[in-house]
Amino acid sequence: MLKAENLCAGYGGDDAIREISIEVSEGSCVALVGANGAGKSTLVKSLCGLLAPRSGKIFFDEKEITGLPASEIARRGLCLCPEGRRVFGPLTVEENLLLGAYPRLPSFGPFRKAASEELKHIFDLFPKLETRRSQQAGSLSGGEQQMLAIGRVLMARPRLMLLDEPSMGLAPVVVKEVFMAIRSLRNSGITILLSEQFARSALVISDKAYIIERGKVVLEGASTDLAKNPAVIEAYLG
Repeated sequence: MLKAENLCAGYGGDDAIREISIEVSEGSCVALVGANGAGKSTLVKSLCGLLAPRSGKIFFDEKEITGLPASEIARRGLCLCPEGRRVFGPLTVEENLLLGAYPRLPSFGPFRKAASEELKHIFDLFPKLETRRSQQAGSLSGGEQQMLAIGRVLMARPRLMLLDEPSMGLAPVVVKEVFMAIRSLRNSGITILLSEQFARSALVISDKAYIIERGKVVLEGASTDLAKNPAVIEAYLG
């Protein structure tokens, strides 16, 4: 479904990722594992159009999307849940969720009714959000904001969801809850590319993984195999 070939991208005069090639098959969960600063977020931003690659190509559904605006890439179904959550603090939980469905809601009329099915799905997945649907998003806890960020992406009906560091800044008990939700999404058939520095959680939940160090893929393979790899154990799981 998603393929990147020899992708190079960065900021200023330096490449943060260098000749990275990855593939994500439909219905799978693929993890990008690496330490903070390894280049995972740069890769994710390049894939969804927030950062223009310096070289290389990106394909989604066998059509090249290299250089397309992020808005067009999102309309095609490749949607990002960003690092740091990025919720709209002054807006309510429900308003944040509706923004995720904005491109397909009617310009006038009962737009909440048009999105009612998706809202119910989000509230079933994250019951805490339903109890806070009229609460300002900025007043939520970090874990609740992460749930809201994931829910906002789901409102767009993504075909492939990019999750960038969903555990960042969260307490261990909340991380467990968030990953349970990601597992539920994976089991429902949504294709997921997960960028995560906590290797153990990422390898448990994913089918395949790429280990990224200093902007390059140094290992790739089935997540179960990488979890047994001595080099991965020493660097990330020990």
